[in-house]
Amino acid sequence: MLKKLVKKTAQVAYSVGVWGLSFAWMGGVAVTWAVASLFRPAVENQRQIGNSGMAVCLKFTLCEVEIIHDPDFDPERRSMFCQNHVNLMDAHVACHTIPHAFCGLMNAWQFKIPFYGWIMRLADGIPVSSGGANRYREVAAAARDRAAKGISILVFPEAHRTVDGKVHEFKKGVFLMAREAGLPVVPLATRGMYELNRKGTWLFTPTKITIYVGAQIETAGLSTDELRKVIARTEQIIRDFAEHGIIPGKTADAPAPAGELTGS
Repeated sequence: MLKKLVKKTAQVAYSVGVWGLSFAWMGGVAVTWAVASLFRPAVENQRQIGNSGMAVCLKFTLCEVEIIHDPDFDPERRSMFCQNHVNLMDAHVACHTIPHAFCGLMNAWQFKIPFYGWIMRLADGIPVSSGGANRYREVAAAARDRAAKGISILVFPEAHRTVDGKVHEFKKGVFLMAREAGLPVVPLATRGMYELNRKGTWLFTPTKITIYVGAQIETAGLSTDELRKVIARTEQIIRDFAEHGIIPGKTADAPAPAGELTGS
């Protein structure tokens, strides 16, 4: 009993530390970012201050982090990165992983959230309204605008955090947006995030996090049937890695040995 109490106390202290350091750090990054935006190019600020600054929060978890890149992934090409949604640290994982400036796609009301909405505006995030027949075209136009500025798009195709650690059905809307904008899709799969933290609890447990960044998958000019295949393929790639550690083209139930794929 005493051993369990000590373990739980340590976990609570660790979790409080992660949250406290993260919020304090994000506040400092946001202020620095806002001031720098008055003097420096926006995209430069996003990459050097926003992305790199927010990525530091992942270090506060004390987790070992490994990134595995598909050999055909083009780090310079602006794309729509599709990530499985697990916990509130997902965006920090993306900041640690995506090698250039990117913004998020989110509900318009989220921009009204104090502090969080401010950061999303600094990142040039794309708001999605709750209705309207033309909303996909409007969002696609915004995506084209961001790509023209040198900014990629981060999306969570499940549209909600997992409650069981599994990858759930992808919504087609973000893929319609990608096709309309002429952007390729990049599977960004995480493994270990559910063990770190999950929906319904604020407690963290240090673990190893492995991230797989797939090759770009084209969407421009695809028919509806072809786009469905892209959705299914992207979902399968992310599910295979997140749930079983399987990399496309590999049969082992674990990430490939070091040296077979580029990693960092």
